[in-house]
Amino acid sequence: MTRVRFTCDDLARTRLIQAPAPLVETVLGIVALRRPPSCGHGSRWHRRALRAFPPTARPLLDLIPVAGYWPEFLDPVAADLDEGLEMVCATPRAVVRSQLTDALRHTRQAPCWLQDLADSKPEALQVVRRGLRDFHAACVTPYWPRILASFQSDLAQRTQVLAAGGLAEVFGTLHEDLAWHGSSLERAWRTGEIQLGGRGLQLVPSTLWAGPPLFSVRPDDSGGNALIYPVQPAKLAWRDEGSEDLSLLLGRTRAGVLLALRTPCNTADLAVRLGVSASSASEHATVLRRAGLVQTTRHGRSVRHSLTPLGRGLLSGHTTSPESSER
Repeated sequence: MTRVRFTCDDLARTRLIQAPAPLVETVLGIVALRRPPSCGHGSRWHRRALRAFPPTARPLLDLIPVAGYWPEFLDPVAADLDEGLEMVCATPRAVVRSQLTDALRHTRQAPCWLQDLADSKPEALQVVRRGLRDFHAACVTPYWPRILASFQSDLAQRTQVLAAGGLAEVFGTLHEDLAWHGSSLERAWRTGEIQLGGRGLQLVPSTLWAGPPLFSVRPDDSGGNALIYPVQPAKLAWRDEGSEDLSLLLGRTRAGVLLALRTPCNTADLAVRLGVSASSASEHATVLRRAGLVQTTRHGRSVRHSLTPLGRGLLSGHTTSPESSER
């Protein structure tokens, strides 16, 4: 078991990040390509990314093993790609050398260029920088609208949980391997103890990562401490008492639409929450709108779906006239 200790300063500085971290998705995308694909959209992305994988990113495979640890300096939490790449290249030589040693511990013969990287030679750092940038452009950027929609859906739901139950409740929703006990966050696999140094923890959802939650401890000028976890919008949207009865009445997907629209959203976000295509989400929303359960308003080129009083009443177990007003 891994135990992360929180001081009062750590709790005060723990936060939900407000935008996806491009380098986190880039490096976790490379990790994902080195492992069997997951189901659903993850497997589709896996096939497309393999076809688009740029030759300049191949040296990164020397740094990122099929299983186990990879150097943390590769994926700082930064909302801007260029800012993150600057952090990578500015990593102190001692940190680069230490993390490379840990990552290549079980490698029999490391490529020669990694020795130059361990010495922080500019040419080797440029190989890393170019590989990360080119992989992001070829394999992550085309998928960015989906990543952004998943992130926004996850953030909206975590914010609701935070408002209703506090930080401990948020930790309980991130992953089945995580649990809050006393003043510590515990992870059910691996052993060790982590001190956050009063800097708190950034909660970082990832669309391309499907594995267990990951901890990263580093100074603020290198991205800061982070807990990376896979987004689970569909799972959270379905977690509701009585949802099975609602499924019998409306069908599973349309019941899921009502549950998901407890937080209003556009069609793309709704599709992500349900794990269906945008056209399918729009079709189900249209049927529920005709039934008086959902209302749709236009904002520029997009539309926003929300529940009507009748729809909210159905979720809470009673009906309310569509004409009744609410404060």
